Amino acid sequence: MDGTLIFDYIVCGGGTSGCVVASTLASNLNVSVLLVEAGRDATAPSDVLIPGKYVHQLSADPEGLWQLPTVPQKELGGRSILFLRGKQLGGSSAINYMALARGPAADYDEWARLTEDDSWAWKNILPLMKQLEDFRPSRPCGFEQYADPDLSCHGAGGPIKVGFGDVMTPGVDTFIQACGETGIPLCKDNNAGDPVGVSLAQFNTGGGIRSYAANAFLDQQKQESLPNLKILTNTDVDQVMFDNKKAKGVKLHNKVDSTTLEAFCRKEVIICQGTFGSPQLLMLSGVGRKHELEQLGIQSVLDNPEVGQNMLDHSILTIEYQVRDSSPAHNQIFANPKLLAEADAQYAKDRTGPHNTFGTSGSVAFPKIQDLFQSSEFETLDEKTKNFMLEKTRPSAEIWLGSGPAAFETGSPQETYMTHELLLQNNLSRGTVSLQSANPRDLPRIDPRFLQHPYDKRIAIETVRKAIAIGRTRAYRSNIQRMVHGPNGDDDESILRFVRTNLGQGYHSLGTCRMGPLRNSQAVVDRYFRVIGVEGLRVADLSVCPILTSNHTQINAYLIGQRCANTILHDGELGKPLELV
Repeated sequence: MDGTLIFDYIVCGGGTSGCVVASTLASNLNVSVLLVEAGRDATAPSDVLIPGKYVHQLSADPEGLWQLPTVPQKELGGRSILFLRGKQLGGSSAINYMALARGPAADYDEWARLTEDDSWAWKNILPLMKQLEDFRPSRPCGFEQYADPDLSCHGAGGPIKVGFGDVMTPGVDTFIQACGETGIPLCKDNNAGDPVGVSLAQFNTGGGIRSYAANAFLDQQKQESLPNLKILTNTDVDQVMFDNKKAKGVKLHNKVDSTTLEAFCRKEVIICQGTFGSPQLLMLSGVGRKHELEQLGIQSVLDNPEVGQNMLDHSILTIEYQVRDSSPAHNQIFANPKLLAEADAQYAKDRTGPHNTFGTSGSVAFPKIQDLFQSSEFETLDEKTKNFMLEKTRPSAEIWLGSGPAAFETGSPQETYMTHELLLQNNLSRGTVSLQSANPRDLPRIDPRFLQHPYDKRIAIETVRKAIAIGRTRAYRSNIQRMVHGPNGDDDESILRFVRTNLGQGYHSLGTCRMGPLRNSQAVVDRYFRVIGVEGLRVADLSVCPILTSNHTQINAYLIGQRCANTILHDGELGKPLELV
């Protein structure tokens, strides 16, 4: 890279939100846009597009991943947890599990209340959700009774392909029946505003291919239609440069040849580096806690102690079983060279087979766990938080049916295993992201503070207890042979011991550059995504979320990217969304 780079807009980060922002801004051919991504582009050989290889990617493709360790967690016996995020164009939408879950309407209404911006309310954000998706309403043969999508809540012709799988993952019908036995009702469309219940999941795939930010918004055809868009990959943004308190550009570092240069903007810099990267870049640029930055030798531009604070996340546990099932589990495909070769050949032929079944189909339960609300931990919450938890459409947890073991590693390859993955919702523990040094190459210091709020421990205990009850139902009586990964007993102490030893991150971290009204002392950005206290700088990614929504948060990243770009193109008017191009 050489020469002087000058653009109207500079987008820092080509992840889920960044792809949307860059593509939408550049659709206005009267402006020039630079998109800078620290990872690789979307043309590098990988298994990103193959749904059934989503788990395999996490171990076989380290070049496509950020690997971010936390500090030792006090409530987890001093364990450090590794956070994985996508390090490539498309970001984490290139590596995540492809089930798309919007969450309850009440969460978006709460988002609107917290930001004093009614355009985030469900009735106003739903049209944009519909505009983003190309929904296939067809239901898999033999499972029609479990799904009846509300077409008034879904869209057609959008960039993100969404629908049910063609062939169901083994065990879906048994799981749904078992959930019903424990009092979890059937929900025939968990993306229509009330997800409570057990459902056939909807996936962002189409034609046996992952539909994600890179191929939905910046595929080769799209890039060729946008001569005003320049994309730099394998390039770090080291710092936002300011003229007084106005962002004027960025300092870049090319990781291929270790060269550095500066890029300048005529209008704005938009940071889209995610829950960890965005606060890190702000702090490296002098926006954060003044005394901490100055101790690291960073000149303060704006003293805002909330940058990097208020981190929220779901967290994960698994209950795992050996089952009587002759169908190969997902892990067995990769453990058996013959089965893997057959799966590869079938997928190459017509995109069917195991690589299309796993990753495009499944069942998920979003239960409302009443025992939580009878606990002493619940009674100590303030009334506002109690009402938040009690809202009838807001689930207490997510319980997912998975094929194969997750934590259990000592089983025989001839045996078949099943996992119930528990995603703990509505956690109240707040973590932090801070700098380890002034060196942009050093990873940020991440402390999620898992389980430090007493209610989070109760959420974990009661969710595990609910999952165990599902495994003990009549529906599973002839299927489950034994539990291979779970607590040693049903009492609180046994379950909490299991939780402390096994709790992991939920892949849904958010909130470190929180959005709020100007008078909110915890806000980093305003309703227009503008960094409060400076000019020409916005943040648009999951870091701005003011609420831990009860869903798979990738849909929030798409919404944030589109809302931010629309806001800029409308010169601050948050009205009717622009037509996606």
